[in-house]
Amino acid sequence: MPLQQIMNGIDVSVRPGKGSLREIPSPERGPFPGKGSLRDGTGKAPLPDLEITGLTHDSRQVVPGCLFVALPGLHVQGLEFIPQALSNGAAAVAGPSPRPDTLMRPYIEVEDPPAAYSRMAANFYQHPSRRMSVTGITGTNGKTTTAEVLAAILRAHNLPTAIVGTLGLQWEQTRQSIGFTTPEANQIHKIFRDLLDKEIQGVVMEVSSHALKQRRVDDVDFNVAVFTNFTQDHLDYHPDMDDYLAAKLRLFHLLPADRPAVVNLDDPHAERFIQAAPGPVITYSLGRDTGLSPTNRRGQTGLWVTDMGLSLEVTVANLVYQGQAFAVESRLVGRYNLENLLAATATALTLGIPVGAIQEGISAVTAIPGRLERISSTARGRVFIDYAHTPDAYAKLLGTIRQLAPKETEIITLFGCGGDRDRTKRPLMAAEAETYSDRLIITSDNPRTESLEQINADILKGLSRNKHVVIDDRQEALLHALGTMTDHSILLILGKGREDYEVIGTEKNYHNDVEIVKTYRV
Repeated sequence: MPLQQIMNGIDVSVRPGKGSLREIPSPERGPFPGKGSLRDGTGKAPLPDLEITGLTHDSRQVVPGCLFVALPGLHVQGLEFIPQALSNGAAAVAGPSPRPDTLMRPYIEVEDPPAAYSRMAANFYQHPSRRMSVTGITGTNGKTTTAEVLAAILRAHNLPTAIVGTLGLQWEQTRQSIGFTTPEANQIHKIFRDLLDKEIQGVVMEVSSHALKQRRVDDVDFNVAVFTNFTQDHLDYHPDMDDYLAAKLRLFHLLPADRPAVVNLDDPHAERFIQAAPGPVITYSLGRDTGLSPTNRRGQTGLWVTDMGLSLEVTVANLVYQGQAFAVESRLVGRYNLENLLAATATALTLGIPVGAIQEGISAVTAIPGRLERISSTARGRVFIDYAHTPDAYAKLLGTIRQLAPKETEIITLFGCGGDRDRTKRPLMAAEAETYSDRLIITSDNPRTESLEQINADILKGLSRNKHVVIDDRQEALLHALGTMTDHSILLILGKGREDYEVIGTEKNYHNDVEIVKTYRV
């Protein structure tokens, strides 16, 4: 693709290295409501007359003819990898001002490299999201379950649908790892292009705060934006909760004025998201009385629950939307999962999906991998795994089990906290675990380069009663837990879900909680 086409809509300045340059008028950027703050490309911008064969921010992936984009990083800067990119055959480099000295290729200066990279990627893959129905889901918890249920509903309506999120890229019977909840901009648009070529018509996408702050999704054409909830997480990355909230709100700012937003009215931050939405708002709630004033409702349509039945086996609820009453039944249990079902249902209704397809799609989802997933075992009692890794997720998950399990149930919770991550949430998670559990087993969960002793010390600050043991090795901890269960025990293994690795130091070692549980022998 010609470099000029890739740079369409981006104000650039080129510093020549070796190679022929010519003056090319930079085309005026058309209006892209809510797409960010790149300056209009007006006037002349000298661009090399180059044919670009690929686009990447990873110097290791550069092949001859690629455009290498030097992005800022938390610990290292993309500028440091320009020599490797050039060695691998990069045709040109795009990055921040000023141009590095001694660069022997054309260097394209851009005002905001992450935002520019988003536009470059969309241009290079010819904006595939514009020809698909794309739903973006953000929130601290519930994104994965909401995405899985919504995708099942869309498929029940015969709309070929893919999911991009924590569990990877999934369409039809295929699931591929993608490394991040929300990939980098170039990978996002490549995924969309590949899916479009496979005649996938819908994409349900989990959108992380990291991706929003780093401008990865600026040029994704979202049809609907969904907010699930907002609680503490990622304070190792965001300097404070205000910054974290601002990142989440950005998804709504990216919506064009005519596109709807779906908001959890039961969340304390609902008004902020309603105010951020430029277009119509559809809300959902476990109860109609939300405490929000009519002036802040802005006339939005609501989906709410009139009554519900909860057990450890099934969730049933009667819902009302625009005067229409209907029932749903799901194998996903607990009030927090009912919230996720409401998020998916409200979004489906927004997209015009009939109630019958919604009911069928919800019934089709019997389990979400790594989300309160029951694992078969020869151990006595019942074993569940869950990806929970925030105080709010612990409270909702453990509170659900305590509420719905028989009174004689012994709840055993095995957990740890990730290293090199938000330390402030560790004692909060421990306190929630202690509140709802009869026994705690504290172990490792990706300590990375942080001392496990320090991680455990932070966890122990949240405990007030002596009903815990600390077993550093996760496999040993699992075997201990399985071996001490009774017929009345429920073992909750938290943190990893379906992850199949343990990061210790800088090494990524194979570890699989599910395999250990399934192969355990009494």
